[in-house]
Amino acid sequence: MATTLKRTTILLTEEQHERLRRLAFEQRTSMAKLLRDAAVEMLEDEEDTREGLSALEDESGTLEWDTFKREHLGL
Repeated sequence: MATTLKRTTILLTEEQHERLRRLAFEQRTSMAKLLRDAAVEMLEDEEDTREGLSALEDESGTLEWDTFKREHLGL
């Protein structure tokens, strides 16, 4: 199944454009692919962060520190 791509436009400084062009050349890929890969990585990082914060909010199965010390450390 083919992936449908949507066109977007970004503005880069001349220096950013040149650095991206050189990197694409060195990696034998396109500038567009480098930008898509960077976007995917950023979106996945954001999703991981949201999942991590959600997990931290879930207190089920956790113990208060004083309870843990009493039950597991005998303090």
